[in-house]
Amino acid sequence: MHARTRSIDDGDEDGKAKALGLPGVALAVAHKILTAVKGLWIRSSPWLMLVDIRKLSCPESVGDALHRFRRNTNDFGYNYTLVLLFVAVACVVTKPFSLMVIAALAMLWVWVFYVRASEFHYNGQTYSLRAQAVAMVMFSAFVLMIATNVSQVLMGGLTGGFLLCVGHSVVRAPEPPPEGDAEAQGIVGGFTEAVSGAAKSGYSQLSGALGQMGDMVPNSVRQQFDKVGINF
Repeated sequence: MHARTRSIDDGDEDGKAKALGLPGVALAVAHKILTAVKGLWIRSSPWLMLVDIRKLSCPESVGDALHRFRRNTNDFGYNYTLVLLFVAVACVVTKPFSLMVIAALAMLWVWVFYVRASEFHYNGQTYSLRAQAVAMVMFSAFVLMIATNVSQVLMGGLTGGFLLCVGHSVVRAPEPPPEGDAEAQGIVGGFTEAVSGAAKSGYSQLSGALGQMGDMVPNSVRQQFDKVGINF
């Protein structure tokens, strides 16, 4: 009942946001992003525990380093995710051009999938929202990786943040499991399982979206591919 009520409330909020146009939808998307970040903050381990220098030590072997990485990633995975998000935002904010490019792409995504949110008809072809999503991903990748240097800015900062998180997970001694629970994964745990579940769900959705790519291929081109044994 609570889940159904929540879904109805979310639908009402989305409807109100759409009624306000692009600014209202942008505010609704920003609210969802802040809610997601707040959820990461709530799930994260205590930050004082993360930066406790008394826990820092060199691993005794490669096996010990891998053990520390696995345990600390599971315990502090949400903290590491917030660190990476902070680094990404800092990289974008310090580069005004990158900020404008990402803002323009974000507005385009919002307009296509929240304001317009309908099938696209062109030259006798109908393109579903999934097909439009594939096209938007390809266009965004072209803009970020080829047309501009935004991807280099982000990858440079994220690589540094990733190496910092990996280094911390290796040199920090993991917390001992609770007494009487030899199978415990750490003080908080759950991050590894959450990522695995999200990856499986994302793969399923991506497979469904890629299955709609045939909608973007005109019939004449599809027939030519059929002749050589390539089916869409």
